[in-house]
Amino acid sequence: MPAPRPLSRSLIPIPGESLPGFLLRLSYRLNLPPARLADLTGLRSVGVRGSRLPPVLVAGIPAPALPVFTRMTRITDGQADQLGMATWRGRYPVPAAGTATGYRRLDSRLVFSPATRFCPDCLAGDGSAVQESFGGPWLKTWHLPVVFACPAHRRLLEHCCPDCGNVVRRGRWPRRTSAVLPAMWTTGLHPAQCRAELTPSSGGRSLPACCGARLDQAGHSRQASAALIDIQVKILDLLRPDGPASTLSAGQPAPPIRYFADLRALGLLACSTWPAARFLSPDEDAASAIDEHVAVLEREAAGQQGTSSSASRAGFDVPPIDAAASGGLAHIADRILAGSPDEVRERLSSLLPTGSWKKSGIYWGLRAARSATPCSEGLYAAYAPLSWGFSRAGSQPAGRRNAVLHPRHWGPENIPAFLPEDWYSRHFTPIEGVSLTFTRRTAALRLVQMVAGGSLGEAAGFLGTASTDTTWRGKSGIYTAAGRVHVTARQQPDPLGFETALQALTRELDDPATPLVNYQKRRQALENWCIDEDTWAGLTSRLPHVPDSRRADFGDCQRQVASVYVWVQLTAGEHNFAPRPLEAVQPPEIQHDWKHGRRSAIWARMHGCPPGPRYSSLKAELDALATSLARTIDSARG
Repeated sequence: MPAPRPLSRSLIPIPGESLPGFLLRLSYRLNLPPARLADLTGLRSVGVRGSRLPPVLVAGIPAPALPVFTRMTRITDGQADQLGMATWRGRYPVPAAGTATGYRRLDSRLVFSPATRFCPDCLAGDGSAVQESFGGPWLKTWHLPVVFACPAHRRLLEHCCPDCGNVVRRGRWPRRTSAVLPAMWTTGLHPAQCRAELTPSSGGRSLPACCGARLDQAGHSRQASAALIDIQVKILDLLRPDGPASTLSAGQPAPPIRYFADLRALGLLACSTWPAARFLSPDEDAASAIDEHVAVLEREAAGQQGTSSSASRAGFDVPPIDAAASGGLAHIADRILAGSPDEVRERLSSLLPTGSWKKSGIYWGLRAARSATPCSEGLYAAYAPLSWGFSRAGSQPAGRRNAVLHPRHWGPENIPAFLPEDWYSRHFTPIEGVSLTFTRRTAALRLVQMVAGGSLGEAAGFLGTASTDTTWRGKSGIYTAAGRVHVTARQQPDPLGFETALQALTRELDDPATPLVNYQKRRQALENWCIDEDTWAGLTSRLPHVPDSRRADFGDCQRQVASVYVWVQLTAGEHNFAPRPLEAVQPPEIQHDWKHGRRSAIWARMHGCPPGPRYSSLKAELDALATSLARTIDSARG
């Protein structure tokens, strides 16, 4: 069967135009219903047929439909790609357009405003012949919750028809929710006419009546303040493919996609604790709009009593429908992010809620860090000391965590299982009532968790301080110690000192001048290692004779202890967690003898103050062996 012939006429997409807007202009030119045009161009051949357009098409045309669409509309692949949000991928959290088998669901709270906004002056066109005939563009930025104003016309965007008062793209009866492109089978409407459905269709026998008022001739205009225009220009610049590669967020450089995650997280916080942040609003109009938005959310939340917890927890995560409220929240968030991490932390401390788990600062912090696009490193550095605990009393810690740091020069493999003493002395202060061992062990676990994500138990498995298949009961000691460090640190004169020290250490590690060691590579190389018999015999034969002393015992137990000593020097770990392959092959009674005193006594003699002359010489030999092994392991490939 021959392929359908291309459409008799088409249009060149206007820069920044959305796919639904292009369909409206083209359907008006061809006098075809948008639904028929979508079918002819392949947009619904792998999606949903009927009277609606899959919302995910705003993100971009899926690959299976692209060849048909470009051939039928006579435009290039590049022009078709520009109609979707995919051009912002890497700058804004845009989902994939679709798959070969159909369209994916789109998280409207992340990508879409609750309704498509518009600028009447932009819809009126630029005066060119084409735009005089078929209207100006419906811009794809108008679908975003962070786009609320038109800098060119210095006005807030609208979402309601000034004539009927409805959302301009209100969907089908009876739900009448916002739709990407409603009234899909209605033809003859100008692209700038209101498509709000005023009456339901009669079982497919008649089309719904649409408002039809011209949106490009609306006289009413809500002027945007200079503060809102400034933040809107910044946001639009960050969306441009050739825009800035980074922007400051909480005192640290952040890629645009993480900055937008920060805006979303702080907007959620401002709404959930409103009116705590009201004094940061750019003007009273924006504050009043947020007042109304929060009041609507609270009424909806009250009506959801008894529904699932997930539904109620997501309530304040719904973006405002009104552009003034969106602009106010974006301004508040950007104003908070304009400070240093310490200044942001101080601001957050006055905003973070207290009370139940769902309203707590910990819950907000988890939402900020666990979203598909986590917050920036600067915002994490600011809020982590305020909101993040290691465990919850009487239960396991709450789930997995995403990595919140993305350093350029180091990774979890560069973290030893026991924080080195010089690292500790440069950045940390003693926590009264907590042993130094607990503090140094917990700091290492937290560094891995910050950069690699996962649970504290998984970090312990990575560092070798707990088996990765250990049950929760086996890992309980790790969480107990870490929880004690966290709780006690918050009771010190500087409650944020421990987390601040961790952040300072991460900055030192990310300095290109800081020498790094791949401790994970060393741990793996020495996983079942011990000093072999020949090396041990040669080493002990070089030890000096000490007059008037007992004959030294250089048997397998001392060889095992010496092997542990070398392992500690190479991995900077704790000797309690070192592998002991020599002990593992001994008969049970010998293992019991070594474990309950013998190897501990040898270890204590090696670390006496000062050690005896024989053990001083032995340690010198072992240090030389450790240096040689380090060169061999570090230079090996893989």
